[in-house]
Amino acid sequence: MLEEKPTSIGQIIWRSVIGLFLAVLVLMLIVTFLPGDLENNLIDQITGRMSTTAGSVGDRSIQMDYFNSARKDCYYRYQDYAPQLAGNEEMLSNCAYETIRTVYIANELAESYGYQVSDLAIKRELSRQARELYKQSSTQAGYGEEDIRSAEEIYKNILRADPMHFRTEKATALSLFDSFLRAEYYKTSSDQAVQKEAENTKISLRLVSINDSDLTTLVESTLVISDEDAKKEYDKETKAGNTPKDPEGKPLSFEARKNILISKMRLEKKNRAVEDMKSSLKAKREKGASLDELALELKEKPITVSNLSIQDLSAITSNGQTYRLTQDTVFLQDLSGLGFGSNKVGGPYKSNDKLIFVEFTDLKIPESKAVAETVEPKLDESRMLFSFFLEMNQSLGKENPLYRNLRVEAQ
Repeated sequence: MLEEKPTSIGQIIWRSVIGLFLAVLVLMLIVTFLPGDLENNLIDQITGRMSTTAGSVGDRSIQMDYFNSARKDCYYRYQDYAPQLAGNEEMLSNCAYETIRTVYIANELAESYGYQVSDLAIKRELSRQARELYKQSSTQAGYGEEDIRSAEEIYKNILRADPMHFRTEKATALSLFDSFLRAEYYKTSSDQAVQKEAENTKISLRLVSINDSDLTTLVESTLVISDEDAKKEYDKETKAGNTPKDPEGKPLSFEARKNILISKMRLEKKNRAVEDMKSSLKAKREKGASLDELALELKEKPITVSNLSIQDLSAITSNGQTYRLTQDTVFLQDLSGLGFGSNKVGGPYKSNDKLIFVEFTDLKIPESKAVAETVEPKLDESRMLFSFFLEMNQSLGKENPLYRNLRVEAQ
């Protein structure tokens, strides 16, 4: 029996309300049975709180299919090397974002060089994989002819698994250094003379260092919270009705709250005071403060290190402490720009948890002797080029901040 069409306005309105109610109910059921992070992301997209992209690196958006391919890539890497982490959504998300940032930055470098892995090269590799998989399945026992997929079908399935732009950019990033930049480089006689001079150059420094925890302790000792400051805070919380009550329901007295309020205020001011201290030290150094003056303020004794080679600067050891000055790229700039023996101070430089100021005291460059042009060029087997490559990646990383749109709760 055919259903009669609604004829009255009342029937039309009633059926429209019922249809809307059922649609909302179905949507609620879908959202209810989604995993927590997917539910939050779906709600964010429906309400407009989140973009349809996964985020951005610099001014470039991360498309969802690109993010999902990076996440899948991370999943298989964890399966091979750390299976216990393959199911951790937070780890997979972090890995995917960092992988994308690395790929984007490497491709920015590759574009400036005019280097790229072509779509054709990718398709040829996928075709090779498809033929290999077909060969394996066709020769294994237990498979009937109807169970064996053709090489063309296998190829199409592999091709559809990831977007082509992710494949090409990932392949470009992975091959940029080893396949393109890392070429044989021969040092001329002049190059060898400069290298020998650099290896025999000796540097002397004075430095003063303080780690983050000691700096925090130093700042805390100068924080004075008076009873008057605590009383103002007490009056403020009492006026807002936030003062805890005693068993009789009355607000606790100021004397009962004073120590707690002082501790709270000191904690709130501590981090800000640490940053203010760092800014103050930097400002004094820029105005010409000596290393001894900075050391006095930090309550630390300057350390003198002499006759260091350039390589030694990556890990200076003194009194059981290690100072890795080359971790901060600004140090290398100051090394050549501030001048030695002028009592000028550079810093603060960041080395792990240490804050370091350095006075460049002496530079001894050996007398260079002319190298005969007949000296044969020598193959450079050092990793100098790779160091430059890492430095370029690091610099571009600072210029391309990572922004995330997807929310994944820690597990």
